[in-house]
Amino acid sequence: MKVISLISGITTILLLLSTLICGLWIKSHGLANNIDSLAFHMKIGITSVIFGLFSAILLIIQVIKH
Repeated sequence: MKVISLISGITTILLLLSTLICGLWIKSHGLANNIDSLAFHMKIGITSVIFGLFSAILLIIQVIKH
């Protein structure tokens, strides 16, 4: 369980950083009207939220067990 939590946490951090970098890149290059760029950014964002929730649930489970 500890390894799964660690992997999930690292994946969540990487996805959130990727979302942030991607969003700033879209803003700086003026691609806010480009549907393909926004769709890709939304996929990364949604995946980040899912992994964040998964990490939070794993953390809650670990706290309850100890």
